[in-house]
Formats: sequence, C-alpha cells, structure tokens
Amino acid sequence: MKIVGKVLAGMSVLALMMSCSTGFEGKGDDAYKIAQRLQGEQKRYQQKMAYMMYDKAVKAKKDNISPKLRNRYVEMILVRASMVLNEGAAHAEAIPLFIEDLDKYLTPDVSPELKQQYAMFLVQLADTNVANEQYVKALSTFDKAMSVANDKSAIESKKSQIISKIASDNYGMAEAEFKIAKEDKDEEGFIKAEYYTLVSMLYDSTNSKTKKLLSDIYKENKATYSAYVRVIEGYTDTVIFNKVNKWDILLAVPVLQQKGRTVTSIVNIYNNSYNPLRMKASDFMLVNESGKEFPASPKTRIEPEMLDQQHETKCKLTFSGVSGKIVKVIYRNGDHYTEKHMM
Repeated sequence: MKIVGKVLAGMSVLALMMSCSTGFEGKGDDAYKIAQRLQGEQKRYQQKMAYMMYDKAVKAKKDNISPKLRNRYVEMILVRASMVLNEGAAHAEAIPLFIEDLDKYLTPDVSPELKQQYAMFLVQLADTNVANEQYVKALSTFDKAMSVANDKSAIESKKSQIISKIASDNYGMAEAEFKIAKEDKDEEGFIKAEYYTLVSMLYDSTNSKTKKLLSDIYKENKATYSAYVRVIEGYTDTVIFNKVNKWDILLAVPVLQQKGRTVTSIVNIYNNSYNPLRMKASDFMLVNESGKEFPASPKTRIEPEMLDQQHETKCKLTFSGVSGKIVKVIYRNGDHYTEKHMM
C-alpha cells in the first residue's frame, strides 16, 4: 500500500507540473490574442503578460517546446526588447538578457520573419552603439545581425557605410589637427593628428590620402613621444583607443644622421610598462623599407643600466652596415616591443 501511495503521489505531482506548464502557455496565448485587439498601455500590458507566461512555459517544458510556443515566445521577447531599446534604455541590463534568450531559442523552427525581425533589432542596437561612438561594439553587432538575417544585403550595406564614416570622420579630424598644429607649432596637436589618422587607418588601410597624411605626421613627430593618452580625452570607445595606444614603451628620435652605411642617432626612451627595463644598445634597431633590421652597436653602454617605470633616458647609438631608406626605429627586449616611424 505504501508503494502504491508513493506511485500515486508521484503521478499527482507530475500531473500538477504538466497542468501548470500547459496553464502557462494557455495564459500566454490568452494574453497574446487579447493584445492583438488593443492599443497603447493596455496592449503593452498584455504583451508583457504573454511574455511572462511564455517564459515560464518554455522553462517548464525545457526540451519539449512546440514550434508554436517557441515562435510566440521569440516574438514576445522581440517586442519587449524593442520597447526597452526604443525608450532610450540601450544600456539597460535587460537588453543583454533578452539577446541571451533570443540566441538560445532561435532554432531552425523559428520563422524566417522572426529571424529577420531579430536582425533588424540588432541593427537598431548597432545604430545606438554608433551614436555613442562605440564603433567596435557596433560593427560586432552588425556582424551578429548578418549571422541571423535572411536578407543580409541591407545590413552589409549599412555596415560598409558605417566603416566609411568612421574612417572619413577620423581623417577629417586628423587633417584639421595637423593643419592647426603646423600653424601653431603645437607638439600636442601633431600627436592628436597622428592618433586620429591611425584610427582612420584601422578602418581604411588602403586610402592613399590617409597614408600620405600619416607619413607627413610621422616626420613632424620623430622627436616627440607619441603619448596619445596625454592628448586624447573623453574617448568613448576604449577598444579603439587601446588598439592605437598599444605601446607601453615610448620612443622619440630627435637625431638620425647617415654617412655612407653608418648611422648615428639619439633615441629617447620612456618606460611606461610595469617592469624595469635592462638597457642594452643591441635591443635598438633601424628598419629599412624592405623590412631589414640593423641593430645598434652592442659596445655602447647605456645609462642607467636599469630603466625604472615612469622614467626616461637618452641613448646615443651607432648603427653599421645600414642600407636602404630608414622607415622606423624599433626597441625589442623580450616581451617588450615598441617602434617609432620616421616617415
């Protein structure tokens, strides 16, 4: 009798769970249908109710979700997510949670129309990222939109337009800063111009105008540390800034004189890394336009031998057997690497 009682109790619990699951979906369907006939706040309330009930239903059914329930649940997630985004809350914690659920439940049995709606929601989110100058995040979101969209052409076109705009806008800022810096002999202005040109090059590395401008800026900045953090304030896209501001050791080359195949140079080095640097002349090299490297004479002793963090030193170096046009000076010491372009 006890065994029979346990079996009956177990069946009762199972029946209760099944009725509860069915009940959630049924309540969701009721709210869904009512919402179709309403407008304004009443419609939004019923859509929220449908979303909540469907959410409970899919979590209760787990792997036994019907195509109808899955499609309606995805539809209601998109309704809720679009509402949050349209109300100007793109940074609301709910948005990533909605996206997480959409990615989880967007299986092959979801309709092509809903997949396209999801792609368009991601495009709208990417537009918000662009408005906030979070360009890397925006382009990543465009890529995600294309991965779910049935019609990718409009999204690809929009992404290309954004890339062109980023490159063009930064080129314009670089050109303006360079012009003012030349007129005012402003060292910081040249560094700003270099930064904006490098950002532009991240998105359009083949543009001949940008390459020419960068070469002109490099010539002006040879004797100056390219300390972008010193001049670029209020940047909104940390990923882009870190892609450009990637050197933790800075070089400046105020003197570079060549006689025959011998080059003498003064190189200033600033240690902005987390470790002291053991200084050796042979860690400095010239690089020609073919990429060939010419190390400095190892006989030169550099003072101090250990360069502490947040300190700088001046190095007088000699390079022998140099050929070709020198395009940059590099410093390589174990994991530490940096470079200074001459043109």
